[in-house]
Amino acid sequence: MSEVLTNKNLTETGFTKAELAFIQKHSDDDVTKLILKSGQFKDLDVKKLAAQILSRQKASRKLPEWAAIEKLIFPPSLSVEQSSSEATAKYKASLINGKLLIDITGGMGVDSYYLSKNFATSHYFELQKEVAETAAYNFSLLSAKNIKVHHSDSIEGIQKNDIHADWIYADPARRDANKQKVVLLSDCAPDVKFHLPQLFKHAPNLLLKTSPLLDIDLAAQELKSVREVHVVGYEQECKELLFNISETFSDDFLIMARVINSSGEIIYKLDFTRNQERDAIVEFNEPLSYLYEPHPAILKAGAFKYLCVAYDVKKLAAHSHLYTSQNLVPDFPGRTFEITAVCKPDAKEMGQFVPENKANLTIRNFPAKIDDLRKKWRLKEGGDIYLFATTLFNQKKAVVVTKKL
Repeated sequence: MSEVLTNKNLTETGFTKAELAFIQKHSDDDVTKLILKSGQFKDLDVKKLAAQILSRQKASRKLPEWAAIEKLIFPPSLSVEQSSSEATAKYKASLINGKLLIDITGGMGVDSYYLSKNFATSHYFELQKEVAETAAYNFSLLSAKNIKVHHSDSIEGIQKNDIHADWIYADPARRDANKQKVVLLSDCAPDVKFHLPQLFKHAPNLLLKTSPLLDIDLAAQELKSVREVHVVGYEQECKELLFNISETFSDDFLIMARVINSSGEIIYKLDFTRNQERDAIVEFNEPLSYLYEPHPAILKAGAFKYLCVAYDVKKLAAHSHLYTSQNLVPDFPGRTFEITAVCKPDAKEMGQFVPENKANLTIRNFPAKIDDLRKKWRLKEGGDIYLFATTLFNQKKAVVVTKKL
């Protein structure tokens, strides 16, 4: 079964003027309370509209461009949570371009929409008809006229229609039949690793999005033709891994750690290979003037030793993943703190550096839990002081007292 959807297929999609007015009027309401008052709105399906309001509330920060368009239809809020953000979608769009793109895992269509801006034609494939219809409707409102929406199994669809492209994009579903999260490539749907030989018959390049929890080296070994792995960080999280796979590539892959802003622009970047990480020479030192905490995306990329080479910093200990320097390194990819003191992990000694016993606490390579330490040291959360409980290279336990730059 393969069906190309157009506006002619979508006469039942969308909202009436009354429904749009209701959504706008109650856009900031508590949807649970709104549903309880549904009897006051006899001519409207309040439960359906409340679901739309909840999805829009979640999308307002994650997808501001989409949320600003009143007539767009959003999927259930869980789907909005699982979708790419506008920031990460724009970053992906900066990576690939060409005449024709195939998105074999269409879904909500956020990635399809932003990726399509760099291609003359894009083919979106989605197995669920309602999802595909909604995407086609939204694409029309977004004036994405170059996207052809297919309600079809993507693997069968590209073979049947004999579509050949510059790039294939895939973001396989990471939930099983019981809606439990999965991480391994072979557990996702479709299984891109299994279908890779077939996909290469239709495009020489593939961009694969995966869970940030996936083992990078194991996945690269399974996929074999990996040219680059982009480790994408946004705000204070590692959001996704992107595998740039080429049919003809066989050398060692490049790891490209990126921290981006809300526009998908790069704030911090670090490129390296596994050989560079392996061969990097690390110097260890006690805390100096500044302390650096790498962004989670940098840590996920595995640049534990190479950071010392790239930024001329020293490490506190082999497994602490905290770094220090005498002179400020302004472009370090993560959080930077000025060190005000180093003390024993003792409440009495720390007390002289922590007025009112109020501080932010982080644990790195330290044998305790944060909650237990807060209770033991009688620490209140918050304030301008940042404490790092850690183990130094000489195996001494210490608390590094800092303030954020």
